[in-house]
Formats: sequence, C-alpha cells, structure tokens
Amino acid sequence: MSTLRFVTWNVRGAGSREKRLKIFNRLSDLQADIVFLQETHLSKTPTYTLTSPQFPHAYSACYNSKQRGVAILINRRINFSISNNITDPEGRFIILNLSILNMHLCIANIYGPNVDDPSFFHNIFTALSDHSDTKLIIGGDFNLVLHPKIDRLSTAVSQRNWQSADTLKQYMNDFGHLSITLIYMTFGGS
Repeated sequence: MSTLRFVTWNVRGAGSREKRLKIFNRLSDLQADIVFLQETHLSKTPTYTLTSPQFPHAYSACYNSKQRGVAILINRRINFSISNNITDPEGRFIILNLSILNMHLCIANIYGPNVDDPSFFHNIFTALSDHSDTKLIIGGDFNLVLHPKIDRLSTAVSQRNWQSADTLKQYMNDFGHLSITLIYMTFGGS
C-alpha cells in the first residue's frame, strides 16, 4: 500500500449504538484508512466505544454527551506506531505523531468553534509548529469559510469577515508544505 485514504466527517453525535453502526457501515463503503470524526458527543467513555472490527484503533478527545468531541480511527490493515499524542480537554482537537509506511506523520483532527476565535487557531498551529519537521495532515470541521465564493452556495450569508479565517490562511501560508484536508461529509439523519 503506497497511498492512504483519509475521510473527515462531522457525525453530529455517535452516542447510540445504532448511529455508530451506520457510521461504520458508511466508512466501510468509503474504504477509509484513517478517519477524522467531529462532534462525537461522547463524554469520558472508553475509547473502545468508537472501535469496530475494521477500525480497532481509536484515539479521541471528549467533552460531554451533548457537544464537541473528536476522534481519529485507524483501519486494521494499516501498520503504524504512535510516538506521541495530544488531546484537548475541551474536545476540540487531537494530534497524533505516528509512523506509517516508513513515513513520519503528524495528523490532527480539529473541530473549530462556531464563533470567531482566532486565538483557537493560533493555539493549534503553535502546538503543530513543534512538529513542522514531519509531514502534517490536518482535517476536520473548522466551522468557518476560507473562500466564500467557492465554499458557499450563497455569498449573502457569508459577508462577515472572520478573523479566524484570516488567521488560518496566514498559518497555511506560513507552513507552506501543510496539507489541509477539508473533505466534509454530512451524515443524513440521526
């Protein structure tokens, strides 16, 4: 295997067994290798809650059963080792340093605030700057729009200029080699 398939998905809650089964069935269809989940809405529950036979490796940052929460799931066919992980006690991000396919990677899953909070992105990228010597892959739901004309159907809603978007763009420019994954899937139904 020489490529990895990443999927990032705001699941809007993964507390019920039925919802988790729907999530895992969809991930199986997508043939995902590494999955970033946002809004898992899990409190300090055991990590195995988010595992399945196909995804036996789960790393998460939880907050409570009504909001936030992120997780990174790794497919069973991926041979990897983790050297470090950072989890946010507010359930907004998780950062993993790992080795896969003889490559050192730093992967981060982010669930950004739905208010303009540039300091949040500043803090994330400050933490990531310690890992700038490895390939960085960032995914998630940033809760902002970088390019309103491209990212929105109607620009009328997005006329406000959030400082968070400017902060994120500046860090993307500063890091240069940074790969930001903005694949976003919405899970229909609850």
